[in-house]
Amino acid sequence: MGYIAAAVALVLYLYPLRGAGLPGKALPHRRLLTVSQHRRLGWVALCLAAVHALILFAVEPLTFHYALPSAPLYMLCGIGALAALALLVPTGLSSRSVLRHTPGRSGVGLWHAVLAALFVGLLGAHLVGSGQLIDTLPKQFSLCILLALPVFWAVLRPRNELMRAGHWATLVLSFALAAALLLLPMRPSAARLLEPATRPSGMLPVHFPHELHMSVNCVVCHHNFRDATGTANCIDCHRSRREDLPHSSEQTFHIFCRQCHHDLALEGRKHGPTRACQSCHH
Repeated sequence: MGYIAAAVALVLYLYPLRGAGLPGKALPHRRLLTVSQHRRLGWVALCLAAVHALILFAVEPLTFHYALPSAPLYMLCGIGALAALALLVPTGLSSRSVLRHTPGRSGVGLWHAVLAALFVGLLGAHLVGSGQLIDTLPKQFSLCILLALPVFWAVLRPRNELMRAGHWATLVLSFALAAALLLLPMRPSAARLLEPATRPSGMLPVHFPHELHMSVNCVVCHHNFRDATGTANCIDCHRSRREDLPHSSEQTFHIFCRQCHHDLALEGRKHGPTRACQSCHH
């Protein structure tokens, strides 16, 4: 549902407005969207994204825990993308009204372009960080390129005179967005997306069935007994403020455990959960 919402939202980039009813030299292209069609598609994308969030909360109640400020950054990016999309619909309507009655007010359209770029950037960060279907480096780079292409199309296509006033500003914004998108799949950026935005005050209890991991050498996980870095439990060490452990325990375990399960899944072998929170957290 979330991917369908994203696809509908990107259609608004690929099929711009005809400009009917706007001052200046509007593009009389029959294949372009009218203002009312553009608006309807915006509402469709927003409703689909809202349904995606509601289904997620219904299927995974623990997601409420991750909606707090201590949520992983990619979760907050998803919430931010939904908020940006919710703002895009009313600002799009107000932009049209202002442009029709106050020619030269290109700043209103520029704010709409800024919100749209913010939506695409946050959406990319949410998808890369979540690992939902986009779970390998080639897929992540392909996703980011696909997200950047509609943005460039929106600023490089032929435009009417009214919209050219803010052309350079939107062009610079689009290049900045494309650079940010291409940096997302890089290892430091992808790892940062799994970090909590703020240090969590509590923890979700983790259920780890040792009996299902008998084929794994103990020191693969309990490395501290091999490299003499400590004798405490995982949480006691990774939750400490040791300077040689720069990442949080949440990020460390999500990368370590999920990646192992993901690699086994790619090999077609029996594996543990790769996405569902409640499979590990009870």
